Amino acid sequence: MKTNSKNEFKFVVTGVDLTEEQQEQVSRAIAQAGALALGGLVPRDAVGVRLDPRIRWYGRPIDGVIEELQEFAFSEAGIDR
Repeated sequence: MKTNSKNEFKFVVTGVDLTEEQQEQVSRAIAQAGALALGGLVPRDAVGVRLDPRIRWYGRPIDGVIEELQEFAFSEAGIDR
């Protein structure tokens, strides 16, 4: 698999009025389903990031970001490393 490849998916709903909160809920559900469908196709350290209420990015962050996120999570969880 190419590490710099990009794939975009679009989901369009018509005929229903959704609140901003509902739009974000649908966006989150679609992102979670997409990540689940990808399964083992993506790197183990891939992460999802909310870019705006209806746009999510999923991929491998630049080097160092995962380590910083892990340090933050350990701190938040009250776990000494």
